[in-house]
Amino acid sequence: MADEGSSATSHAPIAGPLASGTTPSLTLARSLNCDSNALLSMPPFDLFVAQLSSDSTEARVDAMKKLSIVGDAMGTKDTIEKLIPYLNDTIAKSEDSDEDDEILLLLAGQLAELVPGLVPGYEAMPLVPTLERLCCIDETVVRDKAVETLNKIVPLLLPGGRYEDGMPFGLLRATAQRLASADWFTAKVSAAGVLPTMYAFWNAHASRGAAADEVRREFRILFKDLSEDDTPMVRRSAAKNLGRFVEAVAGLTESADDMIKSGVAQPAVADENKRLVTFEIVPIFQALSADEQDSVRLLAVSCAGSVGCGLAREPGVTADVVLPVVRGGCADLSWRVRHNLSKVFATVTGSLGFVGSKHIARQTEVFKLFAGLLQDSEAEVRAAAVENIARMAQLGGADLFQAHIAPLLPALSDDLVMEVRSKLAQTLMDCCDPSICTTLTDEIILQDFRPLLENFLNDEFAEVQLHILSKLSRVSHLLGQMDVVVNSILQMARAQNWRVRDAVGRLLPFLAEARGVSFFEDHLLEPWLKIMSDQVADVRAACIAGMPKLLSVCGSEWIMQEILPNYTRMYDESHSYLTRITVLRSFAALSEQDGDKALKISDALMEQIVSLMLRGLTDSVPNVRLIAARGLGLVTISGQCDSGVMKSKIVPALNDLVHQEQDIDCRYQCQLALEAKV
Repeated sequence: MADEGSSATSHAPIAGPLASGTTPSLTLARSLNCDSNALLSMPPFDLFVAQLSSDSTEARVDAMKKLSIVGDAMGTKDTIEKLIPYLNDTIAKSEDSDEDDEILLLLAGQLAELVPGLVPGYEAMPLVPTLERLCCIDETVVRDKAVETLNKIVPLLLPGGRYEDGMPFGLLRATAQRLASADWFTAKVSAAGVLPTMYAFWNAHASRGAAADEVRREFRILFKDLSEDDTPMVRRSAAKNLGRFVEAVAGLTESADDMIKSGVAQPAVADENKRLVTFEIVPIFQALSADEQDSVRLLAVSCAGSVGCGLAREPGVTADVVLPVVRGGCADLSWRVRHNLSKVFATVTGSLGFVGSKHIARQTEVFKLFAGLLQDSEAEVRAAAVENIARMAQLGGADLFQAHIAPLLPALSDDLVMEVRSKLAQTLMDCCDPSICTTLTDEIILQDFRPLLENFLNDEFAEVQLHILSKLSRVSHLLGQMDVVVNSILQMARAQNWRVRDAVGRLLPFLAEARGVSFFEDHLLEPWLKIMSDQVADVRAACIAGMPKLLSVCGSEWIMQEILPNYTRMYDESHSYLTRITVLRSFAALSEQDGDKALKISDALMEQIVSLMLRGLTDSVPNVRLIAARGLGLVTISGQCDSGVMKSKIVPALNDLVHQEQDIDCRYQCQLALEAKV
């Protein structure tokens, strides 16, 4: 009969080192003082302890990497009662040993793997003391990983936990107090990282925690003390986590960046929470933003968006509280501060709440500040600011974009630093993406973007060209009015960089749609066929992917007259099986959809497709037969093939190949094609 105290979710123990499914390595065998028979019969926990106690660093690292496997083999109950206490003792012995930092880093990461898969969240409380000790380790990467794991585990402790009175609230409160009031700065640095999560935990489960308001007040005091600590590393950690702490105090469940990007309405912030943010958190934000250390200021100003959302994006309040910090950040003497603010400028702008004609003066000021960052003397600042152009256009509208951003674009497109031009090319195409920006009209794109696109397509760096080519389909309806752009694309079909040729191949069907079928025949058919014969497989795949679009634009009759004869000739004259595979895949792709639009293939074209696929089934190369069988499966699934052709040609050919084919993969594809008919 099972022990009443055992966990209902515990796993059955798996004896021996083979529980992990791996044979003990030679290094492991040499590191342990036991014979091979004893090693094979050793229980998982004993093997783990022996390996972790070895003098071999490689063996100890290997043991810690398999901690989650050992826990799985031991089961939930033994993991909590034996493995976790042993690990806690191991940390205590290793706190003063630099050589064990790699072991401790692995431990901090492996503990996260135990929850909630092996150890349910409501039984994970024994992990908290272990992680607390790891949060005090001198090595930065160990502390950061421990904080990350603790932040993952804390929200899972409830609901469902069967705790004594006050637990886990008492344990978490004591943990926060010990970390924040420690003598050495390492624990305080970690405290700033876990306080936002603990505050949010009390928000979610306040009804079950005694004196919840008092505990939250204590957490705010602890965070304030950390922000005023004499050690710059502690203040830096407080500034780094200030945004999360503001969101927790305000009771927000989403980050400011996620809210602004998604465009969702500002969730209501309770009056009491807004008061706490205004009178307790804002002074911390202002102090850290004016800190003497630029490493603190740069982290503080990047939290301006969270502060604005914590103040419910009320324009009157954010203008007095957040906007002065933004002004100071844009004019800061440290380029690193301006750089960090530039990276989040669109989020900060959205959090200010300056919407509508009533706040046009403040909107204009914000866009002037952004224009200053776009013209910054440091290339890193300009590059970071440029990435926000699309979102700023969406937030401010076409008028502010044309007044403050558009005049700066020509200078940015000629920037001497390639990274600036590359990011500008990317963000210009984002301005044409309806999911990101919907405020810029076709007239603005043609007027302000067309010269820049022409410039970028002739850039000396392929990365800049690719940002335009890979997304130019977003403005395919305007390509008919961009002659220079189209001519540049045609010249790039012969580019040395295969990624450029790949991007051109994917764009050609959109050019056919924009400029007409006759233009494709006269100017694009030759580049298309060259790309179809390219030496690089991904470039040839671009033509395969473009076939549905080409059929949608040009129709079945045109495909039969212009494409089919050329492809058939390529198939017949091919010296490589790769060419035949490409041709077969191209025609099989016609059976697929062009986006959400179903394609209609004429009976005559379908007959030609089926004939070519049947030829492929008799090829001497198994790879070609496999692709032909897969193509027939797609034809069958499309439902556009005549039932008479299916019964008289396709099914008999596939049945014959199933019985005669020696290659197992070919037989499998034939069977899938036959099953698709059913």
